[in-house]
Amino acid sequence: MSELNKGAHVVVACPGRLLDLLNQNKINLHRTTYLVIDEADRMLDMGFEPQIRKVVGQVRKERQTLMFSATWPNQVQKLATDFMVDATQVRV
Repeated sequence: MSELNKGAHVVVACPGRLLDLLNQNKINLHRTTYLVIDEADRMLDMGFEPQIRKVVGQVRKERQTLMFSATWPNQVQKLATDFMVDATQVRV
């Protein structure tokens, strides 16, 4: 918390913890320009979709969004469609 109070350029958090910080007004995502969602498939498997949507709803629409997923199930594709404009998919 002390580092957040000093100001942060990068914040890494799970959706639940990030929502806790948002609800406590300890963090504000309105100026966020770069959003990375890692392990999207696993987070959906664990039931975090509502939390992910709430977090993304706090981030400005004019942002760059990256989603990483070991698999690309329909549920993750739906998130990508909802969160991104003119998305590019890279498979390795």
